[in-house]
Amino acid sequence: MENSAESPLVSIIIPTYNHRDYVMQTVDSGLNQTYPAIEVIVVDDGSTDGTGTLLTERYGDRIRYVYQENQGVGAARNNGAQIARGEFVHFCDADDQLLPEKVARCMAVFRDQPEIALVYTQCHYVEPDGRTIIPREQPELPAGDVFCQLLHGPRGNFVPQCTPLIRRQAVLDVGGFSQQLRAAEDWDMWLRLAARYPFGVVNEPLALYRMLPNAMHTDPVRMATARLQVIQMARSYPNRARCLDDAAYDRLEASRHHVLAMALWEQDQRAKARHHLRAAIRLTPAESSVRRVYVALSYGVPAAGARALVRSGSQIRSRLKR
Repeated sequence: MENSAESPLVSIIIPTYNHRDYVMQTVDSGLNQTYPAIEVIVVDDGSTDGTGTLLTERYGDRIRYVYQENQGVGAARNNGAQIARGEFVHFCDADDQLLPEKVARCMAVFRDQPEIALVYTQCHYVEPDGRTIIPREQPELPAGDVFCQLLHGPRGNFVPQCTPLIRRQAVLDVGGFSQQLRAAEDWDMWLRLAARYPFGVVNEPLALYRMLPNAMHTDPVRMATARLQVIQMARSYPNRARCLDDAAYDRLEASRHHVLAMALWEQDQRAKARHHLRAAIRLTPAESSVRRVYVALSYGVPAAGARALVRSGSQIRSRLKR
């Protein structure tokens, strides 16, 4: 659709890889937006399941379909942002959906707050059927300067991946999505945007996030590895020092090494687990007595047993101090 001063064009970018069973629901949710100026771009990241034929036969020129050799979701999103005609972009993975008012509600926030670069919302988590809502608390989401909360707040990455509507130029200015990360690339993007711009929010669920049994978030080692990489990268991001000084940041990075170490240990990758425990010890040598115990235990005790032993030791020490 053509854009106007009253209704700037919004490009909904859908990266997909072998999601033939879901992608049409995602495309339909983009085309069914109540906002009047929408283009839908599907970037096919090397699918081999007939996705391209299915989409071209069903939608024709109602969407823009682009095929690329398999490069990962970050590259697919970046390709979509490069070719988008819209002043605003909305990334929505091919197994998620937008409710009809999603774009219109977010654009209303942009009209009221022209200084912001991104508007995000809550979402419903749904079963693989894409309809059955999984009951979940919907906590209030923050707005404004959210960088420090995103970096080290207790809720971690609180921006649901399928909900941000973003000024396209802001995406280009921060360099797009990292193509080095195998997961958590959305968290890294939100951090880089939040380091420069304030965020807006609509505290209502306006998207559907499909919980698939084999999704990326179900792989603890992959997720812990990527989250550690995000923290390591963010150490040099603008304004990081106003959130955490170097010593506090060392503790944050050490905690990410520890989480990854325990995930590796659970998979019996003990040498790799020790590598990350020792990295955590180097970052926080004065606070790592428990980690040294874990290193010693890793040579002969399963991860669950090590946790139980450390927990028992902590309880004994607490009793002796009474």
